This record gives sequence, structure tokens and C-alpha cells, in this order.
Amino acid sequence: MRKNTTADIPFGRYSFLVAILAGALLTLSFAPFKIFPLAFVSTTLLLLLWQETSAKTAFFRGWLFGVGLFGTGVSWIFVSIYTYGHAPFIFALFLTCLFVAILSIFPALSGYCLNRFFRTPNFTKFVYAFPVMIVFFEWMRSLFFSGFPWLTIGYSQIDSPLRGYAPFFSVYGVSLFTLCCSGLLLATYYAYRAQDRKKVYSYLFSIVTILVVGQVLAMIHWTQPAGPPVKVSLVQGNIPQDIKWSQDQVQNSLNTYTDLTQPHWDSKIIVWPESAIPTSLENAEEFVNALNAEAIEKKVTLITGVPIRVDNTDSYYNAIISLGAEKSFYLKHKLVPFGEYIPFRNWLNKFLDILHISDMSMTMSDFKPSNMKNKPMLADKIKISAFICYEIAFPEMVITHDSTINMLLTVTNDAWFGHSIAQAQHLEMAQMRALELERPLLFVSNDGLTAVINAFGKIQSIAPPHIAYVLTDTVQPMKGTTSWQRRSMDAVLVMMVSFLFLSWRRRNSDPIIHTFTRKS
Repeated sequence: MRKNTTADIPFGRYSFLVAILAGALLTLSFAPFKIFPLAFVSTTLLLLLWQETSAKTAFFRGWLFGVGLFGTGVSWIFVSIYTYGHAPFIFALFLTCLFVAILSIFPALSGYCLNRFFRTPNFTKFVYAFPVMIVFFEWMRSLFFSGFPWLTIGYSQIDSPLRGYAPFFSVYGVSLFTLCCSGLLLATYYAYRAQDRKKVYSYLFSIVTILVVGQVLAMIHWTQPAGPPVKVSLVQGNIPQDIKWSQDQVQNSLNTYTDLTQPHWDSKIIVWPESAIPTSLENAEEFVNALNAEAIEKKVTLITGVPIRVDNTDSYYNAIISLGAEKSFYLKHKLVPFGEYIPFRNWLNKFLDILHISDMSMTMSDFKPSNMKNKPMLADKIKISAFICYEIAFPEMVITHDSTINMLLTVTNDAWFGHSIAQAQHLEMAQMRALELERPLLFVSNDGLTAVINAFGKIQSIAPPHIAYVLTDTVQPMKGTTSWQRRSMDAVLVMMVSFLFLSWRRRNSDPIIHTFTRKS
């Protein structure tokens, strides 16, 4: 057996460049591009880059992979800070790069831990340990500080056969099986290089089996219709973000939503988006009371976003209220970094003083998160589990063990992100939430993408973006409980621990790469 040469080390001196490109390639597997096979290609390249190298080098290559992924996938953060936050260009660029650099630490830690604890490049490392390390740190990313679960790998498979695993294991389970396929692809590559046809066919058969099982599971329905379909109207006002919070434009905004709503009082449910009423509930009391009276008269439930002042402070809760026969409200728990609050604001203020730009106008609304436990909203006996904007990205937050919940709702104002890819990514995450719980989901945005998502994660109807529009459709309420609802993260964690146990027991078994070098 000969020793490995530099020719055997993946990509050699170009490995760092390939790591960045592989990360950027993964972005294309998410909305709006939705080229889901690229998720397999990208993560297979990442695993290949981690072979024949130290844990420290794997950390750096994983970090570069993260730079490619988040640098392309969440670059819209710059739009929030620069265009609507009115930060100086250089400072906005600095904050965006810092944000990307911090997010990139999570895939870097995946690579470090993988090569630190599983040094032998064998089958179990590829197929079991690799998926667990990636998914574990994806999960940690959703918990770190306020959490940022954007671009979790499983979202890329919302239109692939692997979507069938979502009602069982959520988006994290879909990530696991996606990465299992990637590990099998790399194992196939090394078996092919070793001219071991038996293993090539075996690994390819395993990939096909994972995909086929996912497709079969997608045919299993956990929920059933609850009553007759209902007519809903989702109002997209398309109020420009740069004037949305201007006090002299408040009445114009209210008039826009009122005028758009007038022809649709025959719907059972009418929804306005996040902060459609762009002033505090206290300031809009007269308008809200009149709107409530009309909703009662028409026997309609009207739901709208409106800020509610925190008692005796200058801060606000981002809230939803429902008007009509059944009044209720919801206060937002999870806030958007750089959209609703500035992370490390005190530190940044000191930094701005040093740079002599302390007069910078950071106009993001100063919202406060709520800790209040919210109850479902009622609309003509239909129970609606409501969320605001960013919250729909958190599977553990959206999950409900209440089998009588009939519908999901999220209102949002994605105008913060301009005409970027963030809007499509946001809608894709909402599709996954609908699929996990098998409930229809109403996704209502200020300027798009407003949509009705059916109980199986498919877009039933969608409004054209960046215009004033009312999307009216018929929605079937559902009831029942999916496997994910019953077991939540327990099932995912059991599967991850099992994978880790199998890979740890066989961590020193014959290396796959050894097979190639022996026959070379």
C-alpha cells in the first residue's frame, strides 16, 4: 500500500476557494432558486474538503463554507441596515460581514468536532457522524442568543421526496436525511475510485431507498378536514418602507387598507399584515373601534398587525389583534436582528462614538419581546395559531400539541428586505411549518409574498409581489396530530444519538479512503 500524496488531498491549494463556492452553491438549493439537488452536491463537497485534514483545518474550511453560504444567502441583512436603517455604507457593510462571520462559526464547529472525534474517514463517519454534527450545530444556531435558524438545510428539500420526513422529524430530520445522502454520495465516489462495484451499487441503492421511503411517507396524511372550507381574503397594502412609519402617512396607510378591504366583506376571515396600522393601538383607538363595529356587523373576523405600547415606556410590542365577535391579541416573542432591534446595541453605540458617527439614524423600531403565553385566535369557531414574521422560522415555537388547532397564520412586513431573496426564503420556511403540522397556513405580507399554503406545504395561491393586492381563496381547516406534534424534538434527538452511537462504536473501522489507496 502506498502513502497518500498531495494529489490525493481534495482540491489541494484550491481547497479554500472550493469551500466558499460550495457554500454559495448551497444557497441555490433554497428559494427562490429551488434547485434542491444542489444541496447534495454542496454538502458532499464540504465533507470531501474535510477529509485528509486536521480538525483545525476542517474548522477553517467549514468557516469558509459558511462565508459562502451566509454571504450569499443572508446578504439582504445589508438592505435592512443600509437602505432602511440609514447607516453609513461602510458601517452597514461591517455589520453585515460581522453577522456572516459569526454565523459561519457554526459549520466551522461541525467540521472541527467531526475531525476531532472521528479521525478515520470510514462509512459511519460519512453517513452517521457527519449528518449529526451539521444538524446539531444548525439546531444550536436556532438557540444562540435570540436564534437565527435561516437556511437550515432541510428547507431546501421542501419540493423533494425527502419532504415526507417532515411530519415525523421536522426540518431537522429532513436535514439529517439530506446529509445521509451526501455521505453516501461521497462513499460511492471512493468505492468507485477503488473499483468496488458491489459497494457502489449498495451505496446508490441506499440513497434511492431513503428517497423512496420519503416519497411514500409523503402520502401518509395525519390530519383530516375540520368543518367546511372558509373564504379568506389576505390584504397586501404595498406601503413603501421608507414612508411606512412617517406620522404624516398614517392616515394614507389606513385608507389604503380600508379601501382594499371594502369589496371583500363577504369573506369569513380578512387579514392585514404586520403593523398594517403603523401607529400604536392607543393612537388608533377610534379607527380600530370603527373597524371592529363593521366586522361585527358583517359577521367577519378581521386580523391585523399593530404596535402596542409597553406600559410607561417608549418601547412597543409587535402585536396582532383580531376584531369582530371574538376579540383577541398576540404579542411577538422572537424579534428580527437588525430589523426590530439592534444586537449588542450598547456596544455598537460606544463603537459609533469612537468613529464619531454617533448621530447615525438607526430607524429600526425599538420593539420588545413578549414572554406572555398566547392563546389561539378564534374566527367563527376556527382556532388559529398566529405568529409574526420571523417567528415562523422556529419549528419548536410553532409546534402545538393541541390537535384542535385548525389553521396557522403569520403576518409579516418583508419590505425591510427590499426586492431580495429573503421574501422567498421566508415563504419557504412557512411551507415547512405547514407540512410539519399538516395545517393550512395564511402568509400575509405588506408587499409580498402573500400566499395561501395548503396543509401539505404546497402553495395553493399567491399574490403578485410589490403591488397592492387582495388574495382571496377558500381554505380547508384541519384537525389532528402529526408525529412531530406528538414527540417534537425527542424523536430527532433519539435519532441523532443513535447515529452518534453507531459512528462512535465503529470510529476506528476500516477507512473508505484506505480502500482506494490500497488498489491504486
